[in-house]
Amino acid sequence: MPQKPSWKIDVKSLSTKEIVKLLRQLDESEYKEVLLDLRRELVQHARDEGASDETIIRTLTRGVPRGLGLDGVAKQWAAVLGLTVKEFKRIANVK
Repeated sequence: MPQKPSWKIDVKSLSTKEIVKLLRQLDESEYKEVLLDLRRELVQHARDEGASDETIIRTLTRGVPRGLGLDGVAKQWAAVLGLTVKEFKRIANVK
């Protein structure tokens, strides 16, 4: 049985814009490891710029409907930020 293709991206060499572009292109793809690496690097870029977890979460959830939309974003990003889904959603819902 043929293996599905695999590839690695040197995420450390990418700019923030390049990471966001790749995340959008690969969203919902089968490349879960690549997506996780891209998310981690994007969070690191934000933290290097002085962004708090609260700021990152508010940016990620801007325009996302509460409920199922927020659940999806929380599941994708909570672990990358070192949070549980519940903690992520609590921070996202603070006005």
